[in-house]
Amino acid sequence: MAFYTVMTPPSTEGGERETIERARVIPDGFSWGAFLFTGLWLLGQRLWLATLLFALIWGAIFYVHSRFGFHPSALSLIYWAIALFLGIEGRNFIVRKLTRKGWHLSDVVEARTLAEAERRYFERALAYGPAVPPLAASAPVATRPSGPLPIIGLFPEAQGR
Repeated sequence: MAFYTVMTPPSTEGGERETIERARVIPDGFSWGAFLFTGLWLLGQRLWLATLLFALIWGAIFYVHSRFGFHPSALSLIYWAIALFLGIEGRNFIVRKLTRKGWHLSDVVEARTLAEAERRYFERALAYGPAVPPLAASAPVATRPSGPLPIIGLFPEAQGR
């Protein structure tokens, strides 16, 4: 079974149902598209900053190669190392991009396929609402209680000594 991250957009005028229907279900795990097509995959996912960084890194590598003459196998190794990194972290880049745009982590779903994950999320969300409320709407964090803290463990009579 695979895990899928469900991101919902910021609240719109359409209400909660519209927000749930616009949710994006993103599979967790290795991205073969990012591994095999690196720069094109970044462009296709509209990860502009990552694409710019990718191009700058390759520009610097080719500059150093022209100045010092890397062995061709070193360039290949560098390419596959970057591709492996993008394959592992590519989907996290998408989640971070959506978070910067104001989207919220709504749920994490376990399912065999993307279609099954979508079905499980929509059934759960439309029946009960989003599983995890947005951070801005969450309950305030509890403050530390005044007075001595209870001791947890095998020696409750120690009283801090």
